[in-house]
Amino acid sequence: MDKVLVKNPVPLSAYQYSWENVSFCMAPASPPASVQVTNRKVQSVQAGGNVTFSCRSVTKEDVIQVTWQKETDGTEDNIATYSTINGQKIAKAYVSHVSFAHSELQASAISLHGVTLQDEGCYKCIFNTFPSGAVTGRMCLKVYGKAL
Repeated sequence: MDKVLVKNPVPLSAYQYSWENVSFCMAPASPPASVQVTNRKVQSVQAGGNVTFSCRSVTKEDVIQVTWQKETDGTEDNIATYSTINGQKIAKAYVSHVSFAHSELQASAISLHGVTLQDEGCYKCIFNTFPSGAVTGRMCLKVYGKAL
């Protein structure tokens, strides 16, 4: 086990006691909860076609929200989200060609309609859980042109 020594993280007047020389024992973290990608990790589709991405959380923790993102040039672009409080929400940039095929807190699927070359890339389903935080599944899309 590792020990961490914390030295005065806040002024003494803030809490009226000192953190100096307090040590914590940290056990190795248990393996993170996982997400099953319920289709191929890489899918290919012809431009103009449709594709569906599906994920299922296998954690026993409470899922609060499911978010779908597209990875673009090293950044994540929010596509859609689902929660019991707010229901299904799709970002304006995607509302014309993305829909939920399935939306529950433990399982989610989105469909892309009329796929273009710009849709090629990797997609993430993120299950925001309590108390551990986010668990993520990842899948990629290859788009090929129509035959001449």
